[in-house]
Amino acid sequence: MRVNAHHAAGGDSIKAVILLAISWQLVGCAANQRPLGPETPDVFRDTTSTFSIGQAVVYGPPASAALPRPATGDFSVSHPRVNNFVATYQTRWRGFYQGALDRGGRYLPAMTRVLRRESVPEELAYLPIVESGFRVQAVSHAGAVGPWQFIRETGRRYGLRIDQYVDERCDPVKSTHAAARYLKDLYAQFGDWHLSLAAYNTGEMNIERLLERSKADGYWDMSDRGYLPNETRDFVPQFLAAVRIAQAPEAYGFDPPSGDPIPYDLVHIDRSVALKTVAQIVKTSEAKISDLNPALRRGVTPPQGYTVRVPKGTKEIVKLALARMHHDAAQVLPAPRNASTQFARTHKVKRGETLGAVAKRHKVSIASLKKANGIGTANHITAGSVLRIPGRVATTTTVTTPKQPTRVASRRKH
Repeated sequence: MRVNAHHAAGGDSIKAVILLAISWQLVGCAANQRPLGPETPDVFRDTTSTFSIGQAVVYGPPASAALPRPATGDFSVSHPRVNNFVATYQTRWRGFYQGALDRGGRYLPAMTRVLRRESVPEELAYLPIVESGFRVQAVSHAGAVGPWQFIRETGRRYGLRIDQYVDERCDPVKSTHAAARYLKDLYAQFGDWHLSLAAYNTGEMNIERLLERSKADGYWDMSDRGYLPNETRDFVPQFLAAVRIAQAPEAYGFDPPSGDPIPYDLVHIDRSVALKTVAQIVKTSEAKISDLNPALRRGVTPPQGYTVRVPKGTKEIVKLALARMHHDAAQVLPAPRNASTQFARTHKVKRGETLGAVAKRHKVSIASLKKANGIGTANHITAGSVLRIPGRVATTTTVTTPKQPTRVASRRKH
């Protein structure tokens, strides 16, 4: 604290000012060094594991399109609570942190590029360590989903598609765009990254109310005075500790991330296609294609079409195969060898007609109709195609084997 000699009124006044400064410093140090142990992390439901930290409950209208570039975040704060969480990551949460760091190795380069493009600090790419442990399918007890833990309402507000076929909260790239825009809006509101992160966790309206009630001078003042909920009070120092370690993992006894990004191409599929079919085209496993497309919830692309990721270098192969399947709206099947199992009836599909309607009309099951025509999991049929109706031919019936094989409905949706 600086003392202006021109405003001192003698020796006693100077002593009083010095004593006041010393007292102020002691009070500040005591407030900042309260011994507070870290809390146990929240537990998330996940198909692969159930351990993670933090939860994002997010609200607020998007206003990011008109925002200026935010200032660089101060993410190198040295505070007792940050130091406590660094120690906790190194001991009690060591396995969790190393696992999160390894999973993050797959996504961090792409996430960092997105944040840079959205003009927010690149250090925020480590926020999913605290939010989800970099599990793209993580689900919180409050229904927040994905690496950035968006609830449904906020995910949709920031442009993510969420429906019966797709949940883009699980997409590591698209959800990062949404998170960057939301964080940018929070920074525009609070002008401080620590307060913005607190609002990301508990909601901006909560932080606004707490700031007004506490008259606090920023996040740390509000936190040290006990105004924040426990989870939010831990959320920011957890993140700052995670950033500190991630920027120099070996210095803190961790291995560098072992997961590497998987290169991929993008292919737009204009109809419903099973990921299993895509995997067969590129000669890989369905699990690998699903892993590249975690937003697809049902193992198929939506009927209206969707852009999917395929292994690098296979884009043209997939496009060619799908174009060929699309052009061949009716697949040619060889005529049956045994006349006793031939199909006595056929049905030409009319516009708007469904597989169920055809089955009902000819009094056969949908399953047998699909089997007779080589139709896979999809139930869609194309107008103008010809279906074979299952059922044995009577022995008194004379069957003429056609010279040309019968054309049946394609397995593809259009």
